[in-house]
Amino acid sequence: MADWYSYSGNLHIHTRFSDGEKWHADVAADAIAAGIDFIIVTDHNVYVTGVEGYYENEHGRVLLLTGEEVHNVRRRPQASHFLAYGAGKELAAYAPDPQALIDQTLSAGGFGFLAHPHELDLPLIGSPDLGWHDWDIEGFSGLEIWNYMSVFKNTVARRVAGLRWRNKLIQMIIALRMTLHPERYMEGPEPDTLALWDDLLAQGMHMAAVGNSDAHGTPMHLGPIRREIYPYEFLFRAVNTHVLLPESLNGDIEHDRRLLLRAIGHGHSWIGYDMPGRTDDFRFTVQGEKNGIVGDELPYGMGATLQIRTPARCRIRVIRHGAVVAEVDRESNLTYIPTEPGAYRVECLIPYEGRERGWIYSNPIYLR
Repeated sequence: MADWYSYSGNLHIHTRFSDGEKWHADVAADAIAAGIDFIIVTDHNVYVTGVEGYYENEHGRVLLLTGEEVHNVRRRPQASHFLAYGAGKELAAYAPDPQALIDQTLSAGGFGFLAHPHELDLPLIGSPDLGWHDWDIEGFSGLEIWNYMSVFKNTVARRVAGLRWRNKLIQMIIALRMTLHPERYMEGPEPDTLALWDDLLAQGMHMAAVGNSDAHGTPMHLGPIRREIYPYEFLFRAVNTHVLLPESLNGDIEHDRRLLLRAIGHGHSWIGYDMPGRTDDFRFTVQGEKNGIVGDELPYGMGATLQIRTPARCRIRVIRHGAVVAEVDRESNLTYIPTEPGAYRVECLIPYEGRERGWIYSNPIYLR
């Protein structure tokens, strides 16, 4: 199999063009500091032009692209946010009709993902459920299965809801403690979103997944305490999308944009929680009559062999339509020969901060 090139990026970011706290150049500097290769800024209901390109400093460079997070601001309750990549045009006018929004994104040559599809209300801070509610749709490219900020919000909501004490001050203290040490509470993607993904795959859909930060750099003020909640750089060191490209990025923006967007839209990628350890060297391939990589769709045939390689020893699971079909623990390789067609994806879990955490979630290899 030809060499493939691995790059890491974050695809859900906000600047001061919407509700973020920094401008593009400063966000790019944080991405360079975190060691990722590309970012896609997705401000709310505005497609920002004139900012794409490579940003460089003495520590390295990063490619900044722009997309858009589109939602109907008049919808009550507010919900159903959509990540559009590669459309190259403003899409906010289509927000009231989710199907039209999807169709316009795809017809423009872009890819569209449902952002943080499952969320909980968190009345403690006045944050509503911003998950996806308009399910009479088809044709979307995929799901954002791990949104760091959304998953952490859900974690806090469940913890507070489980308290026997309804005292708001106690709830605030517990939420603040969790906020100051999020790495102790982050377990993995939202379980309901993983279950939805598996269900869609079982229906025969080609359904790509991404994982992101949803970075805003939000400031927090609690009495004398002033702190930026989850700085951009911190989040860029956490949940990212890693892509495999058939050729390297060469510095030409059009060339590099085309390669990255195709890999994202077709699922030649995995979601990595890079705090326990970088996941750049993960590989998921299939060998047989035809060879392929993560995201590929190939004819099912006897002898097709799935091969997984991880950057460190961990628990590796092969999952078909929600069922674990192969598993090893404390290994860095797994080989599995499927006995039936289907969409096969990989989960890797690793010890971190005193417990086993989700580490790598691959897109599927489709054996039809």
